[in-house]
Amino acid sequence: MIAFSFEVIASVALVTGLAALIFAYIKNTQLQLRLNEQQNRLHVLQTDVSAMCAGAVNLGEHLAHLEQRAHLLTQRQDKLEMKDPATQNYRQASRMMNKGAELEEVIEDCGLARGEAELVALAQRIKKAS
Repeated sequence: MIAFSFEVIASVALVTGLAALIFAYIKNTQLQLRLNEQQNRLHVLQTDVSAMCAGAVNLGEHLAHLEQRAHLLTQRQDKLEMKDPATQNYRQASRMMNKGAELEEVIEDCGLARGEAELVALAQRIKKAS
């Protein structure tokens, strides 16, 4: 009877071990599939990040180029303004309007036509708004 019990216990243990092994194999297969999916997603994300970085570098270079060009244009404009004495009236009108001078006062003091003075006033309002 003891031998019979031992054989039954051994058989039950063997079947239990085999069931656990099959269960572990199935779980391992499922985990391998999930791992492969995650690796594929990771690869896609890495590709996206690389593309975004390349785009950011190109955008940065483009922005630096535009800033350099804006700086050069500003310098050129300043040089042109210094050469042209007629711009002195506009700069004076702009300064007066910044200080709150009335349109009529600017027209008288700077010798500008009404349309020119209104244009300077409009430019000042746009400059303040931005």
